[in-house]
Amino acid sequence: MHREAPRPHILRMTASEAALYSSPEIYEVAFGWDLTRELDFYESCFRAHVRGPVRRLMEPCCGTGRMLEALARRGYEAVGYDLSAEMAAFADVRLRPLGGAAYAGDMETFRAPGVFDAALHPVNSIGYLLDDAPFASHLERMGEMLRQGGIYVVQISYGGEPPELARFGPWGNKGNGLSTTLTWSVEREDAEAKRSYQHCVVTARRGKWRRRIEEDHLLRYWTQEDFDRLVEGSPFRLAAIYWDRFEPFPLEWKRFGEHGNLYHVLQRR
Repeated sequence: MHREAPRPHILRMTASEAALYSSPEIYEVAFGWDLTRELDFYESCFRAHVRGPVRRLMEPCCGTGRMLEALARRGYEAVGYDLSAEMAAFADVRLRPLGGAAYAGDMETFRAPGVFDAALHPVNSIGYLLDDAPFASHLERMGEMLRQGGIYVVQISYGGEPPELARFGPWGNKGNGLSTTLTWSVEREDAEAKRSYQHCVVTARRGKWRRRIEEDHLLRYWTQEDFDRLVEGSPFRLAAIYWDRFEPFPLEWKRFGEHGNLYHVLQRR
């Protein structure tokens, strides 16, 4: 039986420290799944939950801008920001020819010019806001950018995920002359401290060249009580919830880790 070599000690990274988020070319391929169903889902949310037409979109933690580029090609003005200057620059290059833009900025303080009709925040990136105050500040900034009746679609997973949901991969992909393998897993949770300790391994290959990125990530351990309390004190109300398969999730149900990455539709009051 094959046995893995012992893993060296790796520092727990916040979003601003992670090598992964400073490597947009690798990230672009490693997280490069087909977006078609997600894009259709977001557009269905716009139709169902936004009052009036949707033209301008915002994505915090936009990464390489892949989602925004796809939405821009569907006719929206797409704007994003990312804490990583490398990611923001990469996204900006692809968005500018389509009338969009990407900026470097953090979730607590960034405010883009203009007013937006809708915003999206997939794959639990909002979990890098570890405590109540930063999360509340972020919702205030988003409330300033979104018009009344607009929506902010936030995807998070709650603490206590079962083992089959706490690990993604290994998943392989190819693109732009690279081949990648990605594994992301929840290693440990501390419900009292509200912390989720997660581990990421990405291997990228091009010919004989090879790079391995392995790092720990520290995210918030979410409970329904915390999330609902913070939303209640914000400029938003919880309008709807959807499974990660895009079917409606009953608002009256209790939400746990076993439900996976749920989409939460927050409507600007």
